[in-house]
Amino acid sequence: MKTPLTLFITLCLSTLVFGQAEDKKTSFSLKEAKEYAAENSYFSRSAMMDIRKAEQRVKEITGMGLPQINASAGYNYFLQIPVQLAPANSFNPAASADEFLELQFGVKSNMKAGISISQLIFDGSYLVGLKASKTYRELVNAQKAKTDAEIARDITKSYGMVLAADENSMLIAENEKQLQTMVDEAAAMFDAGFIEEKDVDQLRLLLLNTENLKIQTENQKKTSIDMLKFTMGMPIKTEITLTEKLDDIKNPFSNKDQNMNSKLVVENHVDYQAATLSMRTQELTLSNEKMGNYPKLYGNFLYEGNSFGNDFNHFSSAGKWFPTSIIGVQLNVPIFAGGMRHNKIQQAKVGVEQANLRLEQTEQGLFLDMATKKNAYETAIYKMDNSSQNLELAGKIKKQTQIKYSEGMTSSVEVTQTENQYLQSQMTYIMAVIELIQAKADLDYAIGTK
Repeated sequence: MKTPLTLFITLCLSTLVFGQAEDKKTSFSLKEAKEYAAENSYFSRSAMMDIRKAEQRVKEITGMGLPQINASAGYNYFLQIPVQLAPANSFNPAASADEFLELQFGVKSNMKAGISISQLIFDGSYLVGLKASKTYRELVNAQKAKTDAEIARDITKSYGMVLAADENSMLIAENEKQLQTMVDEAAAMFDAGFIEEKDVDQLRLLLLNTENLKIQTENQKKTSIDMLKFTMGMPIKTEITLTEKLDDIKNPFSNKDQNMNSKLVVENHVDYQAATLSMRTQELTLSNEKMGNYPKLYGNFLYEGNSFGNDFNHFSSAGKWFPTSIIGVQLNVPIFAGGMRHNKIQQAKVGVEQANLRLEQTEQGLFLDMATKKNAYETAIYKMDNSSQNLELAGKIKKQTQIKYSEGMTSSVEVTQTENQYLQSQMTYIMAVIELIQAKADLDYAIGTK
């Protein structure tokens, strides 16, 4: 008999295990898959790391204008004190002019320690650098937004591919079941002597081909879902389920009037924003080169102590320290650099012109891309509508042929032909739906829809 404590522990463990099982069970709608990928995709995480690096870069540049404090210490022990020569007649007038005295100045042990402070007072390049670092941060954020848009597009395509493979697999399985019934019925009719053996073999051949197609489609489904998990940034071994069906995401994508009338606001597109920031970066590069012609002013302070002796007694009561303190400013005024600064400025001006050209190219390229993607979307709409009608007709023909075959009015060859035609129409329709989903995803990216 279990005690109350044992029952309590068992209940807690069961709850924990059940909770862990629930955590491992993951299901995603298309929207949830996009949200998950925005946080966990390999590309998204890398972009977020770039943002953190940019934030540190801004702080690094800012720190250059703050006081720079350094401490130093040094110790020297002279195994041999340097010898200097002095004219002997400086001490003894009677000495000859070519006679020298060998003198040793200093002591064997020498130690010094100090602290220095330097402060940037004025440097035009530093001011430009502050603006450039903030622009760089904005550029990295724009690149992150571009990455997010690309991930959303890719997730939509991958999600649709999985649903298409799943839909295809179910349709083929249903066809396989119907064919198996037809084979069984044909075999019974052959045993009864109503049809020839070749009619049964014809249907069995079609069944085998359908079984092979089923295996191929199942493998495609596995590959598609692995690609989706990879794009989401989820471990491949994790089991996931998709909560939407192909029709669930197809219908919103099929609103032709709304999608064809959508407009591009070029200033809001991530590619245009990135090109604008790139141009601003080039303008700041030009400003920085111009600042090279301006003076730079620095302030500094030094406090240093020196201790001397024949023994290492600098920290004892016998040791004595001699302090030195300095405060000063340093002004650097550029005068002539052989035309180097002038040429750098001219190069930076060309860089600005190129950035403006790229911005214009980006703007026109976005409008061109939108027009191209709208054409592709419109084509996908027509293709899906036509393939839908073809599938409906193929299904109608298939049904009529099966009825005629069951009544002995047609051969198994015609049944095989209509069955293959129906299967092909099914796959064509599903591929048309996929093309529509992909075309819509590309159009959303081209317009900048989030």
